[in-house]
Amino acid sequence: MKSYECIGYYVINLIHLFHSDSAPFFTQGIDRIGGQYWKVQYVEYTDGKFTRKKNRTESTTHLGILGPVIKAEVGDTLLVTFANKAEKNYSIMPHGVSYSKESEGTLYLDGKFQLCEADWSVLPWILLFPFLGDSDPPCLTYLYYSASDPVMDTNSGLVGPLLVCRKNTLNQDGTQKGIDKEFYLLFTVFDENLSWYLDKNIKVFTGDPSKVNKENEDFQESNKMHAVNGYLFGNLPGLVMCKDDKVSWHMIGLGTFTDVHGVHFQGNTIRLRGTARDTLALFPHSSGTALMQPDHVGTFLSLSHTVRPGQPYGTMRTYYIAAEEMEWDYAPDKSWALTDKDERVVSGQNLQKCLSDLGTKVSLDASTLTS
Repeated sequence: MKSYECIGYYVINLIHLFHSDSAPFFTQGIDRIGGQYWKVQYVEYTDGKFTRKKNRTESTTHLGILGPVIKAEVGDTLLVTFANKAEKNYSIMPHGVSYSKESEGTLYLDGKFQLCEADWSVLPWILLFPFLGDSDPPCLTYLYYSASDPVMDTNSGLVGPLLVCRKNTLNQDGTQKGIDKEFYLLFTVFDENLSWYLDKNIKVFTGDPSKVNKENEDFQESNKMHAVNGYLFGNLPGLVMCKDDKVSWHMIGLGTFTDVHGVHFQGNTIRLRGTARDTLALFPHSSGTALMQPDHVGTFLSLSHTVRPGQPYGTMRTYYIAAEEMEWDYAPDKSWALTDKDERVVSGQNLQKCLSDLGTKVSLDASTLTS
């Protein structure tokens, strides 16, 4: 079961998800599903018998609905053992690598290739050619997904990131050399109306399944989730970095004509194809890689300006203000008081502290500001 919320409120305006623009997507009712759905996900195991799941760490919690990150260097061969533990026939198909027909993951008229329930197979994927140009980052971003029925399978949740890297780019643990943080973002509209689990979700989550009209436009719209990694309205966790960290962003596009995304990074710039910018364009089944070294501290948004046209997005900036008493000097630089004899007479009266004169310093109530 997958929830499109993590924090429980609209992070941008700090309003609960049931009392904001997000309400149509999260309100559960007699004929509405709400924000929780049954989905299917690529899950990583530590052994070939699929008995021990690999737990996600703090650095991978942001992956959300995405499958595990697969990485390799040019010239490597990837051996992916894929087991289908779901109730539908699924496969796994990569971009950015070479493979045989048997390892492709696409359904052909002769029945190859998809895995029925409880099947498993070892799939060799080969990185033959140096796809990376001189201006490319150390690793390029691709994706893998189920291609038995690409529309239904991906809307059901089967998609993950795949990196093709230069030689000698990866450490022994698979992390990128010289990179402090790696983030993977999938921008797409998950259309739950086109999920294999629509009927199950109606049965499980609506108050009265018999009252549901699947052809109703409002019902269909409530099931179109404009998500990043399967989370809506700023609920994606784990995008935390420090100033001057070297950050590698890996972004994936998926979906239909509605999924043309202008991915914008507020507060800091990215390096993309030899240029500095704050926006990257994504299209269905396209991907992009950008490098960032943040120099501004704060809480900023990473968002698509085109995912919901007309929706206002503003920067959220936090300030802490207190009123404190302090001594204020109206003339901290007193050299002006010694310019000539006449001025010394006048200024001396202002600067002398006597019973009837304060000089240039007074006590004030002032506000201090931190952010």
